Amino acid sequence: VVPVNIAKGDQFKPDFLKIAPNNRMPAIIDRAPKDGGEPISVFESGAILLYLAEKTGRFIAPDIRGRMKAVEWLFWQVGGLGPIAGQTHHFNAYN
Repeated sequence: VVPVNIAKGDQFKPDFLKIAPNNRMPAIIDRAPKDGGEPISVFESGAILLYLAEKTGRFIAPDIRGRMKAVEWLFWQVGGLGPIAGQTHHFNAYN
């Protein structure tokens, strides 16, 4: 685990931008990818969740109907609830 202090602007440093070019959290580095190759960095919560589901064979249904239901809710969260909750917090706390 590498701490990223957003109060100090660590998310804009070149080392972090190699992991998350959009300078935001969450971001992960998988140093033991399923294919045994070089480490893989993944940013954005939805991409991370799909990556972990694929890597582990868990967290998402194996059948197409169950998988699509999970993907629908995932996209709803990352495209709807997540941004709205973030904006609400920002404007309530800072504006």
